[in-house]
Amino acid sequence: MNKDVLYVGMDLGSFKTAVVASNGRRENLLTAVGWPKDHVARAMLGRDVVFGEDLIRQRLAIDVVRPFAKGALKYLSHDKAGFPDASLARHKEAARLLVREAVSRLEPPEGVPVYGVIGAPSRATIENKQAIMDAVQGAFSAVVIVAEPFNVAFGMNCLSDALVVDIGAGTIDICPIYGAYPKEEDQVTISCGGDAIDEDFHRRVKQLYPEAQLSLNMARGIKEKYGFVHDLDESAIINLPVAGRPREFDVTEPLKQACVSIVGQIVAGLCEVVGRFDPEFQRRLLGNIILGGGGSQIKGLDRLIEAALQPYGSGNVTRVYDSVFAGATGALKLAMSMPVANWEKLESLDARTKETAHKAA
Repeated sequence: MNKDVLYVGMDLGSFKTAVVASNGRRENLLTAVGWPKDHVARAMLGRDVVFGEDLIRQRLAIDVVRPFAKGALKYLSHDKAGFPDASLARHKEAARLLVREAVSRLEPPEGVPVYGVIGAPSRATIENKQAIMDAVQGAFSAVVIVAEPFNVAFGMNCLSDALVVDIGAGTIDICPIYGAYPKEEDQVTISCGGDAIDEDFHRRVKQLYPEAQLSLNMARGIKEKYGFVHDLDESAIINLPVAGRPREFDVTEPLKQACVSIVGQIVAGLCEVVGRFDPEFQRRLLGNIILGGGGSQIKGLDRLIEAALQPYGSGNVTRVYDSVFAGATGALKLAMSMPVANWEKLESLDARTKETAHKAA
């Protein structure tokens, strides 16, 4: 490790972005960018671009863009993610501004190179990885893109005989760890995650209680506080407005059903990954399944996955120690373990690429 370099690990999530740096700083902010809706909003906010919790507090006065929502740019093309061509440039600009803001919060010293490892979905395409590279231009001196579950495993010193399931807002990534960097074809990315749970829960509540007023932001908050999948005595009794007046509602069952909805796809993905390995390795992989990402905190999810794996000979499932920073911490550890000469070579290649593009323009 070079002390004259700032090393950064970044978990560029669909809903939240976590960054940690070799100077000891760490930050966690919403993966979203807001612009004031008009000159009145601009005067009230006192700035042209909004980040962080102000995106929630001031959302009526701003236009908010989540550049990686539903796996957009990171895993799916923008059209498959459901936003039109006209908004593509806006999403890419939001991604660039977000990365720059996240790195600036780490307070990098003036003139010091910033080398970073950034997580990407396991089966991200070349185009998706290029979109991430475009977003980080200007914020980093050199960057390496690594599968998000591998970052989690590397940070935990778990480099063999494991399966990492990274449950994010936009995707669920399943990655086998077997002592070498996993090949792309060994991994699985599922195009759903926490956002899908929020939308399913929101839909179920509106069907059950059509009079209740519930936004997606509220649904997400309820899931994060009460979300569960087990059969123990659990309840989620909340207050929701009805025509402006609060009323108590029991949302236990729709919340559980929404959270359970991802389990079948996770188990199918695990079995698909394990089935590609020789039989003597399959038991070892299933015996060490690690859940990461925000979705890993749903109560009882580890036990339900274990129960669902019983027909396959059972499995042992644990959760990461820190669902917020586990991926970013592993990415930082990986960045700091790479030889300085490799980083300098990457930086030199990037500089030549920019110079060639400039001359061509």
